[in-house]
Amino acid sequence: MLASEAAISALPMQADPETPAYILNLSGGKLPNGVETVNANGQLPKKTAYKRGYTESGWTVDRLYNLGYVAVTPTYTAGEGSCENILTLPTLKIGKGHRLQWKSQSLYRHFPESYRVEAVPADGSAPVVLTKIETEPYFITPHDISLSPVEGQEVTLRFVCTSSEGYMLAMWDVQVGEFEAEQSPVEEPSTESHDPFMRKYLVDRGTGMWCVNCPGGDLMMDQLLELFGDRVIPLNTHVNDALGNQVYWNELEWYSVPRMMLNRIKASASSGTINFSPYYDEPTSFAIRLDEIPAPQERMLEMTAHVSVSEAIANEDGRYRLGYVVTGDFHDPTNKDFFQKNNLNQPSAGAYFYLPSNILPELMYYDDVTLTTEGAFNGIEGSLPALMEAGKDYEVRWQAEVPELLSDAAKARVVAYVLDITTGEVQNTDALRVGEHPTGGVSSLRESESPGILGATREGVSVMLTAGDAYRLEIYSMAGSLIGSHSGIGRGYEVLPHQTAPGIYIITLTTTHTRTSVKVAVR
Repeated sequence: MLASEAAISALPMQADPETPAYILNLSGGKLPNGVETVNANGQLPKKTAYKRGYTESGWTVDRLYNLGYVAVTPTYTAGEGSCENILTLPTLKIGKGHRLQWKSQSLYRHFPESYRVEAVPADGSAPVVLTKIETEPYFITPHDISLSPVEGQEVTLRFVCTSSEGYMLAMWDVQVGEFEAEQSPVEEPSTESHDPFMRKYLVDRGTGMWCVNCPGGDLMMDQLLELFGDRVIPLNTHVNDALGNQVYWNELEWYSVPRMMLNRIKASASSGTINFSPYYDEPTSFAIRLDEIPAPQERMLEMTAHVSVSEAIANEDGRYRLGYVVTGDFHDPTNKDFFQKNNLNQPSAGAYFYLPSNILPELMYYDDVTLTTEGAFNGIEGSLPALMEAGKDYEVRWQAEVPELLSDAAKARVVAYVLDITTGEVQNTDALRVGEHPTGGVSSLRESESPGILGATREGVSVMLTAGDAYRLEIYSMAGSLIGSHSGIGRGYEVLPHQTAPGIYIITLTTTHTRTSVKVAVR
């Protein structure tokens, strides 16, 4: 039975670990009896920033995604101060082995939430801080903490939202009990054949500030980022607005927005990502890596890329070239042209379900906006040799001027890719911002150096995880095919079971604060 479906709000303590001692039941669309909310410091959110979810009492209940009703607290105060919005559960006696679990999310990208969880003893003694969340992830995050500091005591548990630069914190599946450790599902190995380079995904997105449905493209891009992390490289092309790039738009040959396309594969293009899935595992014989980009001198970017291939590639006709585009990020609360129309009225729209029909400039960030077109679709002629040998590094150097629209040249971002000008498709890609240090990928073999990942055997992956911290571990073949994954809440040292054949694998561990990728040898 799901917590959100339980027709209870509080239960007596149970010996059965499968039966929660308390469940916050929100299925009726309101906070149940015994649950209290308060705006403790009287700092009110800005009312014009909300279409739904506004309250002066700290917390309220509204719908989200397909989850039904969840608890939400609006926190956008327009920079006038921090929140102190408190949601307090009924008094409970904490038994041995009891834990507190919940799921939560910072609903709006660029507006992270912060809060703490406290236990307030019934005897009037000082509150016990159980945990502090300084930056709640934008993606849905499960939490699990021990209640041992107040074991045997009667307490009220409370969530104190302290955001100073947030918009909306959502929380659900709140329960107290003695929980069994969950076994994470492991995906079946892929049997497809792949070439030996991990592919990154260049995602073109067409948008406009005037387009009422275009915020939906943001949501789909976010879903890709949640699935693939930094393997997704977004390019957002605006049309008919203050950030419009008409030449780039014309090259895409699109006629409507929103529009999205993967790796410039025309068959993948649609109003969203529905046509992407056949191409996620498409093999590539090309690898590309950008060197750190120095600060521009007189607005001129100096760039170096390294290209290699897994097999000999004949290129006498210049079919394969290095292509690139310069992008910028924009946020100007004072510019009335930097607004966004929004017609997303379904709970599935996440933050946009709560945002108004005319989103204020102060709430709008426009990231990864395409600014250049030279070299973007025809590449740099002669940039790659007539014959490319397997394993050899080919260095490409070039220059580009920072467009005038980007006032701070030091904030430029360069996206480089191997372009097949015969088909127009991108073979592989990389991106760096000026001054950003390259990650170096997973080129070095490390079995035990990396924090978090301790090693791997045929039976599983050994990790050291921070107790209570959400994680996701992914196991990739050297071809870049995902062959297994685990996700859950860290409990210290663990061996995550996975049957793996001998070979070399790429293992990625993502936690609340870090993302680490290493190569490991399984013998």
